Amino acid sequence: MKRKVFISFLALSFVYAGIVSAASLWGSYKGNPIVRVQVDGTVHKNSVPAISLNNQTYVPLNALKKAGIKYNMDSNKQTLDLTTNKMNTTVKQLHSITLTSKDGGIEASTDFYQTKGNEDEDWDDIMDAFTSLSDLDATLLTVNYYTTPSYAWKGSVSIPKLTLMKFWQSKITDDELSSEWVIDGKLFREPLTPKEIAKLQNAVGFVLVYDESNKPLGQGSGFVLKDDIFVTNYHVTEDASKITVSVDNKTYDLSDWYFFKDANKDIFSAAISSSFDSSGNATGSSPAHSLEYTTELPEVGDKVYAIGSPNGLENTVSDGIVSSIRTIDGITYIQHTADTEPGSSGGVLLNEYGEVIGITTFGVSNTTLDFAVPMKYFQSNWDNL
Repeated sequence: MKRKVFISFLALSFVYAGIVSAASLWGSYKGNPIVRVQVDGTVHKNSVPAISLNNQTYVPLNALKKAGIKYNMDSNKQTLDLTTNKMNTTVKQLHSITLTSKDGGIEASTDFYQTKGNEDEDWDDIMDAFTSLSDLDATLLTVNYYTTPSYAWKGSVSIPKLTLMKFWQSKITDDELSSEWVIDGKLFREPLTPKEIAKLQNAVGFVLVYDESNKPLGQGSGFVLKDDIFVTNYHVTEDASKITVSVDNKTYDLSDWYFFKDANKDIFSAAISSSFDSSGNATGSSPAHSLEYTTELPEVGDKVYAIGSPNGLENTVSDGIVSSIRTIDGITYIQHTADTEPGSSGGVLLNEYGEVIGITTFGVSNTTLDFAVPMKYFQSNWDNL
């Protein structure tokens, strides 16, 4: 992982928001609030501690050694090179603690980073984080869970401080404690089975396009998102005068109204309804099923599923893994091994939780080289409407 760092008096600057009331928690050093640094669950003390200065956290270089991070230091030039070094794969870190006002109370939260392991194995470390937070004057305690190397937010665990204190005092049972946890994101969420994924095909449609003379031009796939939004590839609809979609045993005409066309990212999105008024507002019935989506890119090795209509065979389900995240002509693509053939263009690529992560766009026949446009490009177009 490449990082840009700036050195001042042999201190490494990491920027984290919200290092508030640190002085009241850990004391001060030369007038600056001390920030507690934990490496693998152990607090490391130095002659010069980590401090908060001008809303930035300055960590002594000795903390890097404790964390198993190697670096090249040029004392004459006062420069530090971390461009080729990686964090020790066993390190779990708790960085800043943030106090924020929430719903009339105070929420204390901290960020937990795991480099290699799994959620169940990390649960003890998460509980240690709650132990640290419980010393604060807060009503709600939250631990945010991130994964490396992408540092993507995976989810969070929250619980009222009073509930946790009652559990530690043996005033409530394990079951009563479990009912109070609030878990957001993908944390501790069970993947769907292939049969459960297959049931999502009711939100995937078969696209037929026609020219001005109502002669067939071609076919493709597409899918329905919530709020009656239909998505397919731009190249599926590019030259069409008429567009029909068959989804969940009903056919819809999408010829006249659309949200956006993006030829560069190869995305077409339209409202899907059985009828529209003169302003393009949906006035008829819409598909009963829809899909959720995420703009977070998957990681290489993640399980994925593709649903589309290869060679006109509607709602064909295939599975595979993410084999790469690749940039081609400036566009990011999800390279995967879930088989897609001609007619699959515009179909859906799902993660193992059933969320749309991409639009199946192109592939190389008789290979496992298949590509999908990430949903972040759909989102950016949608935000610009």
